[in-house]
Amino acid sequence: MKGGPYAVVFRFTANRPFSPPLPEAVHAAFLDLVRRADPALASTLHAPGHRIRPYTLSLLGPRSGKELRLRLSVLSPELFLHFWDRWERRGGVGLRLGRRWLSPAEVEKKGPWAGETPWSAFASLPPVRQVLLAFSTPTTFRQGDVDLPLPVPRLFFSSLLAKWNAASPKPLDLDPEDFSRHLALTEARIRTTALWDGRARIWGFVGPVEYRVKRDAHETFRRAVAALSAFSFYAGAGRHTTHGFGLVRLIHAA
Repeated sequence: MKGGPYAVVFRFTANRPFSPPLPEAVHAAFLDLVRRADPALASTLHAPGHRIRPYTLSLLGPRSGKELRLRLSVLSPELFLHFWDRWERRGGVGLRLGRRWLSPAEVEKKGPWAGETPWSAFASLPPVRQVLLAFSTPTTFRQGDVDLPLPVPRLFFSSLLAKWNAASPKPLDLDPEDFSRHLALTEARIRTTALWDGRARIWGFVGPVEYRVKRDAHETFRRAVAALSAFSFYAGAGRHTTHGFGLVRLIHAA
């Protein structure tokens, strides 16, 4: 897993059933796991002042019982090289969730929420006129001093652009305002929902959203929309993507 962003799903098991953990607790447990496997990486991920986090973290179902499935996507693969080396040498690292200890059971590298895409594959995608995406966990964007739980084209794609340019070896030369000029929101079968992250109740939207490229957009822009839409599977959308928010995937492009 070295050629581009990737996602894996960790599966942990406990001896006894446990209640669904809060996002803040899951995030803290993950950072503790990384610290025990690769202290240098933990310091990098936990360092304050990071505008762009190089990973996302989401809790997948089931959310109770004896099993926990934790999805990790990595935007900067080079950061995690030592982590995986030590993980394999140790045969996995357990997850300490509060007072409960969960044993590593499996790392899924393929599946609905796992996989890998080389950077070159994004660049080779054909230009698009429309894309349909599914937002699976609450998604919200920062606008001024408030959170906006709506799939505004400029907010969604400019957040992807910032992450792409921070991680990709080939940044995209785009003005974020291009997404206002050349993209339209054509369908949004969404609902708003709140998630308590351990500190506050945060509102976001979930559901399918369709964006259409306007006729006056040039081919370079259409290719960028294709690449960023596919990249969203790894980058997540909006705020709090290390706490389970903004899990998204591309459903259709044409």
